[in-house]
Amino acid sequence: MTDVNVLIQQFFVHERSRKRRSLVVLWSTVVLVDVFAVGAYFGGMGVEQIAAFLAVPVLASFALLWRSMNREKSFQTRLAHVLDAVEFGWEELHGLDLNAEEAERLHEAFTAIAAGRSATNETELQTRGGDEKGPAFDRKDAIIDPNRGRVDPNLHEDEYLGLEGELRVSERLVEEANQQYAEHAQRQWEVAEARDLDNIEAGVKRLGDLVASGWFEQNAKDGALSELMESHEDPGSE
Repeated sequence: MTDVNVLIQQFFVHERSRKRRSLVVLWSTVVLVDVFAVGAYFGGMGVEQIAAFLAVPVLASFALLWRSMNREKSFQTRLAHVLDAVEFGWEELHGLDLNAEEAERLHEAFTAIAAGRSATNETELQTRGGDEKGPAFDRKDAIIDPNRGRVDPNLHEDEYLGLEGELRVSERLVEEANQQYAEHAQRQWEVAEARDLDNIEAGVKRLGDLVASGWFEQNAKDGALSELMESHEDPGSE
């Protein structure tokens, strides 16, 4: 499990444990109060005395019940705060040990946060034109100084290391797939260049060298583009 999965799992485990403890304390208090009331009544204690003794545990039970209800109402808010504090994707939250109700709540919180982030991005795009840090059109102080020396960006690369953070699981898979495809495409291109008859005839290895040698100017052919386009037409359209 990833760190995000562990964090979400711990949140739900903590909530289950807290809810279980609250129920145990509440029902234990109710049972003890009932036993005490019945025993005191049959023992000859007056109703007023019994009520006075039971006032404190009854109030404590109501306070515990009220607190549990408030925590239940704030569950989605607290879960949203946890999800909003981490970088995650929905694919990373699969495999968690959750019941149907918990999974539904997690899905609702994730959907709400994703919708909120999308709305924020749209708002930023809509209001970007009024940003003082945006393009300074028609302002005299925006003129670029032609005498200013060029700044080599390579000198400041170290200042940006680590800003993007680690890639997520889905992003790593996409990056690996792109890298493998790029390497495969590069190998195919090199093989095609090595087998190209025009390259072999001109005595060069790469297409760029063939262009630089002036081969295309020396072997120009009228209507070559039309001929190429016709060769790629669908035979069924003729």
